[in-house]
Amino acid sequence: MNKIGIDIVEVNRIQLTESMIKSILHNDEMKYLEKLESDDAKKQFLAGRWAVKEAIIKVVDNPLLPKNMNIGYNGKKPIVLNEDLKHIEISIAHEKNYAVATALNL
Repeated sequence: MNKIGIDIVEVNRIQLTESMIKSILHNDEMKYLEKLESDDAKKQFLAGRWAVKEAIIKVVDNPLLPKNMNIGYNGKKPIVLNEDLKHIEISIAHEKNYAVATALNL
């Protein structure tokens, strides 16, 4: 049976602290975050990653910790890079002060 998860994050709630970043981002994602120049871009990126990882947690039986999930891109489309989670389709969107994400467990 397919499951769908959704999550929304208010960007203003994101704090660019080391503890928050390390609890949400995979090491590969941290490298991408470091390349972003503005704090706003970093907060948007972190909010999107948090939202999509929370959506994934809602659709899997044995979820990984968010920091162990690696989200990348295939062109402009976000994808889950973890082998054991590749069957999950994801989407991330940003609108003003919100990041929203969906996860579909196929």
